[in-house]
Amino acid sequence: MISKERGEIIKEEQFVKEYADRPEFSYRLLRLFFKPLVHLLFHPKVYGLEKIPDGPVVLAMNHRYASDPVFIVYAYKKRPIRFLAARKFHDGIFGFLFRMALTVPVDRSRHTPEVMAAADEILKNGGILGIYPEGTRNRTKEILLPFKYGAVSLAQKNDAYLLPAVNVGKNTPFISRGAMYIGEPYKIDKDADLKSENEKLRQIIYDMYVCHGREDERLDAIQDKRD
Repeated sequence: MISKERGEIIKEEQFVKEYADRPEFSYRLLRLFFKPLVHLLFHPKVYGLEKIPDGPVVLAMNHRYASDPVFIVYAYKKRPIRFLAARKFHDGIFGFLFRMALTVPVDRSRHTPEVMAAADEILKNGGILGIYPEGTRNRTKEILLPFKYGAVSLAQKNDAYLLPAVNVGKNTPFISRGAMYIGEPYKIDKDADLKSENEKLRQIIYDMYVCHGREDERLDAIQDKRD
């Protein structure tokens, strides 16, 4: 009889194999198929692609629209970007697309050590991991939601570059074309305080959004306060 602890280890190993060690073929195929459609619908602009470093990278960005990850995948072809995504998308009718995109499913209703193990594996192999530190789409009147610690923790643990980025604009097909701005990559010292680093990351992304944001009434309120 397999012990509970051994069972959890086996489950974790299987999860890592399924979601962290998958070949890139499906990702490349999906990108090739959808790139013309994305271009037609959004004609997105991504600024700062040259800042993406080699080696392991944690790409951390704000999240307002379902299309947010599409822009960077559309524009950057050198390496796959594997996003953490809610489990419900994997289990839905279009789940096969998320699996083809090499996303890692996250069950927000429980503790998921297997997800962190998969994320560690991706970074250990020199990959790019996309994370939304807000944890979910921001539908509030705030520029950013409070940040969870996943991005800074994974970057520190795996000696990976932390790469801040912002999605701006309303991403309305054919009408309002959004854009993405990539900031400067940096590393977190192994002895750094994660709370301070998390606040630092949030401030960087906040400042980037205020600088580059467009078509957002929330920015008007910020400008009024400054005036």
